[in-house]
Amino acid sequence: MAEMFRDGFNNFPYGLSDGYIQGGGNGYSGGPPPPPAIPRAKGGKTTAICLVGAVIIITAAILIFNITGGTADNTEYNIPAGGRLAEEYTYDDIPDAPYVQPDADGPQIKIRKDGGESSRKKLDASEVYKKVSPSVVCVTAYEWGMDYVLDATSGGSGIILTEDGYIATNSHVVDDSTKTGVMVTLSDKREYLGTIVGVDAKTDIAVIKIDADGLTPAEFADSEKLSVGQQVFAIGTPLDIEFLNSLTKGTLSAVGRLLSNSYVRYIQTDAAINPGNSGGALVDEYGRVIGMNTAKIVSSGYDNMGFAIPSDTVVEIINKLIRYGKVIDRGTLSISAKDCTLYMSKANKIPQGVIITEINDDSPLKGTRVQENDIITAIEDVTVKSTAELVDELKKYKPDDTVKITLYRAGNGSDVNAYTFDVSVRLISDSKTEID
Repeated sequence: MAEMFRDGFNNFPYGLSDGYIQGGGNGYSGGPPPPPAIPRAKGGKTTAICLVGAVIIITAAILIFNITGGTADNTEYNIPAGGRLAEEYTYDDIPDAPYVQPDADGPQIKIRKDGGESSRKKLDASEVYKKVSPSVVCVTAYEWGMDYVLDATSGGSGIILTEDGYIATNSHVVDDSTKTGVMVTLSDKREYLGTIVGVDAKTDIAVIKIDADGLTPAEFADSEKLSVGQQVFAIGTPLDIEFLNSLTKGTLSAVGRLLSNSYVRYIQTDAAINPGNSGGALVDEYGRVIGMNTAKIVSSGYDNMGFAIPSDTVVEIINKLIRYGKVIDRGTLSISAKDCTLYMSKANKIPQGVIITEINDDSPLKGTRVQENDIITAIEDVTVKSTAELVDELKKYKPDDTVKITLYRAGNGSDVNAYTFDVSVRLISDSKTEID
């Protein structure tokens, strides 16, 4: 188990009532399916270091949610392509899902790091669409083992990675599980049953494989070279298959955005992103993928705030999922914690940092002198003042790496007996990627 700086709700329906999240189960009728469940936190409100794909922020009645597809109002998915009714459907219409497993020798996707913008011609919106649309698909998810003529449980979009059918999407689109059944609809309306190769709920990325050839892979750009203010385009399937591969355009609003309970630093854009766009492509003026559309703010009075996972992160994770089915080289302290803010620091005469609220049984801190309520102030002498900074530092290390952690312990409610100390621990592997 990883660092879970959690907000502590089991399900996330799509509305607020009296300042609380409304109750609800796991049904999908009448609204987008709920994002993955996050375990209930103990001992007060905490924020998360090892964070799942469900992106929820509640501040001044703002709700940020993953953009799953599936249903909206009373519209339900049917089997895609041509509007076929269930009773007219035959399995002969669609190729079987491939039997595929993670492959250590599987293809690895590359990012174009050389830039080359000066020698490239910027494309207008229609040219971008013509180039990228064949590389974007609709992904419709079904409960494992269910007949595919039944209504879908969720859906979204995907990005073609290889000519032979590897496809990237959001983990929450496939319910954070390799056991989800999927239907993939190409831009030309051809349909394929797909197999989930791997998922990583923490970064909200998954890889699907279909049995196809001659597909058009997307080109990935270096997201480290993005500039706020540049024009961007979003391509995906909002709402339903009838709106397959819709294009919207806008501006890159910001980079490095941290959302509540997020493990990823997101790209922010004002390009219209709607339910069903999750897993689709955010592209630049050269028709290159710079991000995977994932979330947006939905609240009265707030408009055009969408978020995408940067392409560098997408490519890093999908390459690991293709090879191993999960991320195997991520180290963790396995704790729950919350920020010691500047206000808390000034008011209590304690340093800013990360307050440990729970030490899990598998944590390498278990059995050391570290206690709950100790404040982490540095990792290998690099100061950390928030859970976000702690996440960024821990990303530099792998399982079995030994790291020095500097902590502060308050003394009986005052700074009289307070002291700082170091411990060295070996990180454990955080390889759990699916939501139970």
